[in-house]
Amino acid sequence: MLVRGHHIWLSALLAASLLATLLPTAAFAHERRSIGPYQVVVGFITEPALLGEPNGVDFRVTNAANGEPIEGVEKTVKVAIASGGGQPREFALRARFGMKGAYTADLIPTRAGAYVFRFTGEINGTKVDEKFESGPGRFNDVVAADTLQFPEVVPSAVELRDQLAAARARADQAWLIATIGGAVGVLGAIVGAFALLRRPGARSI
Repeated sequence: MLVRGHHIWLSALLAASLLATLLPTAAFAHERRSIGPYQVVVGFITEPALLGEPNGVDFRVTNAANGEPIEGVEKTVKVAIASGGGQPREFALRARFGMKGAYTADLIPTRAGAYVFRFTGEINGTKVDEKFESGPGRFNDVVAADTLQFPEVVPSAVELRDQLAAARARADQAWLIATIGGAVGVLGAIVGAFALLRRPGARSI
């Protein structure tokens, strides 16, 4: 009985050790950085970040010396988000309920690929101007949802919008070609009739 209990205890200890090793990697495909006396952790709240799905910036601030969470940062720091080389858009941060030192800016990514978060402002007098870009070794890029869908692949709202826009463009092109073709046909008929009228001996209509 004692041996069995020892085995159970040892198995539990090994499982706990393995879990402790894996959890930081699973929970944080994030980037850590020091800003003065503070440590910040940045990424998406939900990773992998999926195209067209609600998500948000994950911004956590602690005292680098003792790990104490820093509160009130949403009042003094803002984040600008950019993707695909486009113009950045500024978002206000908000404190996450029940999570001291954790902040977010809600967004729904509408473009797959790399995202850039730039935080500006100050934390208790320490200037903040830091840029974080998604990518290997940092935090995840946004990916299309079909990479994880099973068993059926369902188009996202963004993909449906793009498909509809492409269909409309094809329809507009077909209408333009048909219109030009009709106009050319009418013009050809007029030219033909005019040529017949100008032939010697042609009767007036």
